[in-house]
This record gives sequence, C-alpha cells and structure tokens, in this order.
Amino acid sequence: MRTALIAALRRTGTGTLRAGLPLAGRSVLARQVDLLRSFGCERILCLCESPDAEILRVQQAVERAGGTFQALRGFLHLPALVRAEDELVILADGLLPDPAVTARLFAEATPPRLVACLPSDSPLVAAHPDDFERIDAARHWGGVLAMRGAPVQHLADFPPDADAISLLLRLALQAGTPCRDLPAEVSAGGSWLLASDESALVAQEQALIMRAAGEADWRRPSASLAGLAARAFSPRGLAQGPLLALAGSGLLLAGGIAAAAGGLSAVGLGLGALGAFAATFSGALAAMKHALLGEGAGPGKRAWPQIAVDCAASAMLVLALSAPATFVPLALLGAVLIGLARLSLPPAPLAPLADRSVLLALLALAAAFGLLPEATALVALLFTGGMLLPQTRDLG
Repeated sequence: MRTALIAALRRTGTGTLRAGLPLAGRSVLARQVDLLRSFGCERILCLCESPDAEILRVQQAVERAGGTFQALRGFLHLPALVRAEDELVILADGLLPDPAVTARLFAEATPPRLVACLPSDSPLVAAHPDDFERIDAARHWGGVLAMRGAPVQHLADFPPDADAISLLLRLALQAGTPCRDLPAEVSAGGSWLLASDESALVAQEQALIMRAAGEADWRRPSASLAGLAARAFSPRGLAQGPLLALAGSGLLLAGGIAAAAGGLSAVGLGLGALGAFAATFSGALAAMKHALLGEGAGPGKRAWPQIAVDCAASAMLVLALSAPATFVPLALLGAVLIGLARLSLPPAPLAPLADRSVLLALLALAAAFGLLPEATALVALLFTGGMLLPQTRDLG
C-alpha cells in the first residue's frame, strides 16, 4: 500500500496553522492531500496536535472519495500503521510542491524511492533553513521524500516529542534512499511554495487563478471575456457563481425568444447575445471551480448549456425572420445558420462569427436596420465556405 504522511503542526508568526491557510478557496492541507492522492496514495496519515475543523473537512472529503485519512497526535502509532512492504510518501509541513515537477520525480523512480534535494545556495534554503534541513555538505532536503516502510519501525526507539518527519528523513538516508536534485527553477523558488505565512500565498493564489483560466483565445471573444471576468470573481464567487450565471442565461434567452415572438427582433437577438455570454461566463466559472476547488464537472463535460444556447438562438432567429404571427419558409435559415456555426470553422479573420454572443449581437444590429434576412444569408454563406476549408478545431 502507498501511504502518505503529512503534518499540520507548524504555525505562522500570527499563530495560524500553515496547513490551514487558504489558497484560492482551499486550504494548503487539502491541496497537499489532492497531490498525494494523485500519486496513488490510498491512505493519508496526518500528524497534528488535535483534529481541528479543517482537518475533519479534509478527512471527510478523502473518505467520500474512497480513501483513508487518519489524524494522529504524535507518531507513536506510526510503526503499527505502516508495514515494512508499504511505500511511504512524505511532504514537509505546509509545502506545496509543483505537481508537474513532482510527477517527473516519481516517474523516474519506480518504485518511488527518493529524497528530493535543494542546493545549499538555494534562496528557498536561505529563507527557510528550519524547513529544508541540511542532509550533507552540499545539499538540503527539498521537502519531498518517498521511502520504504521498513525504517518506520525504528521510530519506536525515539522519544515521543521528537520531530517524526525529520527522523524519517534521517532513517531514509541511512537506508540508502537515493537523493535526487530538484530542477533549477525549484531552487530559485519559482515553483516550490512553502506556506510560511499569509503573504507567501498571495502571489501564488494569483498564479493558480491565471493558470486555471488558461490563455485567452480571441477567436472566441465571449470565451476570452468570460475568462477574464471569471478571474476577477475567483475564488470568492465560485461557490454559487456558475449556477447564478446559468440561471441568468436562461432568463435572458427566454426573454429573447419572447421578444422575437412579439416582433421585437433586434431586442430579442440582443437579449440572446447577453444570454449566450452569461452561459459562457457560467462555463468559465465552472471550469475555474473545478480547477481551483476540485468541485463540479471538468472542462468539456458540460456541453448541455451550449446546446441549450444554440436551441434558443435557433428559435429566436426563426421567430425574428418570420412576420409577426406568420411563419415563412425563409425563417428556417435561422436554424440552418446556427447549425452551420456548430459545424464550420471560418477562416481566421471571420472566426469570431462562430462565437454565439458575437453572432447574435451582429444579427441584432442588422435587425435594427432592417437587414436581418440579408445578414443571415451572408453569414450562412460564409460558414458554408468555411466548411470547405481544412478544419483543425471546432470553435462552437
């Protein structure tokens, strides 16, 4: 069994547990547990003074996911919990290592046996010498350790007030666990975060939000704008934000259909453009929530809001192209246009037309000038031409 050992013992200068500090909507402890679970750790052991509310929340989350979480007051029970054939993975108290770097370390060592190392001149070591302790003349521990479970039995020979993680580091080195140097960017402190105080997490929180938002793709203007807005609302607006934005989208789309049915084509399509953007904003918030909080469906798994937008947009266009209370065959071109928008990939200069918010806004403008049928036919022709070109990605 692969077991993880973490600690929630060290405190900041203000007396707050490092492991309990919030980072982009989740505690440092919860993010440590997520990282360890991603490396296949089935059981999490957490050294603590007493199980506080955050530790209990993390325990419940792990158990809901089918894992095991045990809070330990001291290390006296560790020899009984960790068997000789087990694999033990240890993270330093309050450390959030770069997941990509850590994954490479584990991939290079099968089974995982390693002591992550920092050079003595690393800025991280200079700033936190007590956390990254020296292991030889040129290196310090980097806060990540993977070892066999057998040396854990020797903890029974030490006094109960000793530092268990420091002891296990020494026991792992004595057992011949190989040392692996961390990359230069880690040594410079760019991707290895130690939650030593609240201020240390501010810049990292923004970096996490930016990484979760991804790069803006201005071929999809509404998605890019929604991503920027989602950054501004993160992490505080992520709890109910996706649902509220989706509800707003539904109201706007319903209002757009009603206005188009009443002969107010420009108003209806304008409301439709706002509703399409609200749905995109809801998706951006949901993706951010999944990336930062690990909740909800991931990207690409919530396609139904976009399908609903397209159905509503088709209805709006059909109604807007028909005379009030009278259906005309030309109105079907509206539904055809939305179908083409899903299937085609226009040339790069025209790619924003496939964005539903942009498309509906332009058609609303055309309707205001009495040119909706002509504009609809022109855009449909452009999308049809786009289908004849090599397609690399569906922007719909």
